[in-house]
Amino acid sequence: METLESLGLVGLLLVCFLASSLYPLGSEVFVLGFVSIGYSESIVWCVATLGNTLGALTTYAIGYFGNDYLLNRYFKNASQKIHRYQERIQKYGFCFAFFSFLPLLGDVFALALGVYQYPFIKAVFFIALGKGLRYLVLLGAFSWWQAAG
Repeated sequence: METLESLGLVGLLLVCFLASSLYPLGSEVFVLGFVSIGYSESIVWCVATLGNTLGALTTYAIGYFGNDYLLNRYFKNASQKIHRYQERIQKYGFCFAFFSFLPLLGDVFALALGVYQYPFIKAVFFIALGKGLRYLVLLGAFSWWQAAG
């Protein structure tokens, strides 16, 4: 945490970005850590939401621009799961985008949205909405816990 603290909000942005890409990492601890050391909750929320959204959009871009060779070679397990979602993504893509904050499944959702070329603007909106609400609930619960304790 000391290294990230020395990087400041850029470090938080990087952690949240990586946590939302295909690299498994929990950003929630870092978000709460930055609030605990005195960073503004609203600034932390903005930075975390931006980083996490950009990470998911990177995964979306891999699906969008990646061909079957790339997906089958590097994302074999995800590629098999994605093909089960095709019809549902075309019909309920906004839900998949919104729930891209979910651990493990969220990465597959973002990748599938890209593979089936769900409209970019809708993907950005619903991904950011879901991730922003998740951090808002996390920070609200943390504030309540601090006030109660």
